[in-house]
Amino acid sequence: MNYLAHLYLAGATDASRIGNLLGDFVKGTPVSLTDHYPPEVIDGIMMHRHLDRFTDQHESFLQTREFLAKERRRFAGIVIDVFFDHFLTIHWNQYSDLPLPAFIEEIYDTLEGHRDWLSPDLARVLPLMRKENWLHSYGTLEGQALTFERISERSPRLAPIRRSTDDLVAHYQSLDHSFHQFLAAARAQAKLLLAR
Repeated sequence: MNYLAHLYLAGATDASRIGNLLGDFVKGTPVSLTDHYPPEVIDGIMMHRHLDRFTDQHESFLQTREFLAKERRRFAGIVIDVFFDHFLTIHWNQYSDLPLPAFIEEIYDTLEGHRDWLSPDLARVLPLMRKENWLHSYGTLEGQALTFERISERSPRLAPIRRSTDDLVAHYQSLDHSFHQFLAAARAQAKLLLAR
């Protein structure tokens, strides 16, 4: 899952949301993280990791690999995560009573209000994330293309990711169907994790 999906599935607390976002920015064991983060933030980081493992093994997610060009299949985890944030954005009202712009503004305010909980990398990208409204931009093909452009620039080996929107356009309805199947399972899994 990508940023928006992790934030959507997090508990409705600042610490859970920040922890679920931090999962993409920090490494370490729960014990090693205690020097930097409160327990509920660490719980969010662990929830993020659990949901990533759940995602990578889920049948609907695995089937979507076949919709990617051969040169992108080895990057399926990255590409499909971003695709699924696209579908979450465009179907948001089906899954949440809170309008997406209001949810996103809450997230940005939460991040700004708890800068002491942010990793250096997250703190560094936050101004650009907010200025370019990354969380909402996933809903357009242009936003998807820009996201994949950014990712592809991280390393020369990621260059095939640059054209991922070609796969999204070519298999749009099938990917949309896979997203709905997957999100139902992910929501159930998140509910179990939050109940622990």
